[in-house]
Amino acid sequence: MIHAVILAGGRGSRLGGCDKPLLPYGRGTLLDTILERLSPQVSTIALAIRGDQTAYSGYDLPALKDVWTDQGPLIGLLSALEWGRSMGAREVLTLPGDTPFIPMDLVSRLSPGPSCAMSGGRRHPLVAVWPIASLSLLREYLVSAHACGDPRLLAVWRFAEKIGMRDVSFEDQPEDPFFNINTPADVATLNLRSHPIG
Repeated sequence: MIHAVILAGGRGSRLGGCDKPLLPYGRGTLLDTILERLSPQVSTIALAIRGDQTAYSGYDLPALKDVWTDQGPLIGLLSALEWGRSMGAREVLTLPGDTPFIPMDLVSRLSPGPSCAMSGGRRHPLVAVWPIASLSLLREYLVSAHACGDPRLLAVWRFAEKIGMRDVSFEDQPEDPFFNINTPADVATLNLRSHPIG
């Protein structure tokens, strides 16, 4: 089975600054729901977080701390690939920590990588399977992007295209399985939506 990393290092700035995976949902948090859905599909799960985060200490999960600050989710991907290599993995699944409705067959449909999910005509490059072999290229890419000083180069899709990532459609789902929370309106929508396990 594949290893997975939940990207939980965002600052939740459009929600007043918060750890979005810890927002309440159901009987627990968004993260609890993600873990419930993801755990049967993977062998190990880790969290990619900022170096200053302590809110996840109650979870018995490896915490992969960003080596650079404020460089976007590609730094979380770097941590994920480095961890995957240390685990002897060939691929790593990543997903954001605010997507509680991931399908129960997410991993089987995305495998093998490099691949990312697509729904509603939109690509989700953070819901993706990444080859460990892309680690050295990502390191080079980040150094180059940092030297250029252009924040647009830190968009995940740009690196995804460099490694020839393929899109996997999830248009057969009745609702968007990759709905994520960025604004108060999204929180309101979340509270109106249920997605039972199974």
